[in-house]
Amino acid sequence: MSAKVRKTLTLDPDVVESFGDDASALSATVNTVLRDEMERRSRRTALMALVAALDAEYGEPDRAEVDRFRRALG
Repeated sequence: MSAKVRKTLTLDPDVVESFGDDASALSATVNTVLRDEMERRSRRTALMALVAALDAEYGEPDRAEVDRFRRALG
């Protein structure tokens, strides 16, 4: 298991109260949520790099086509 880093967070009282006296449950939940956010940001960065590469190779997409597909999928 990797070493943990102690940080101070400011949380809303009702959030803290919902975890009761189990500080480890709160820490584990915050860690999981932050890890999920870290992975989401990593996926978004990779997606933006892919879009940039596609734009460089094929040019930007036709806005009318993008709108047409959004309507079809929406």
